[in-house]
Amino acid sequence: MGLARSYSREALVRALRLQVRTPASFGGAREAVASVRLTATDADLSIGEGPEVAGPSLSLLLAVSGRRVALDELDGPGVGALAGTAA
Repeated sequence: MGLARSYSREALVRALRLQVRTPASFGGAREAVASVRLTATDADLSIGEGPEVAGPSLSLLLAVSGRRVALDELDGPGVGALAGTAA
């Protein structure tokens, strides 16, 4: 679609923190990220333990929300594990 939008870093971090602690049964990603460490490269944020998945906070949020398109913007040894859980 080519749509571009900017989001406040604070809002992205809050949304990401909420998404990773919410169970999948309520639309969250707690189970999907249980074995990886998410590290935002554009914010002071690192969540979880395990192989790292690093990238912009928006890309992390999209990926844990099941948006596979965001996986291309992420790096680290945990990307494969996260990709295996993305819808």
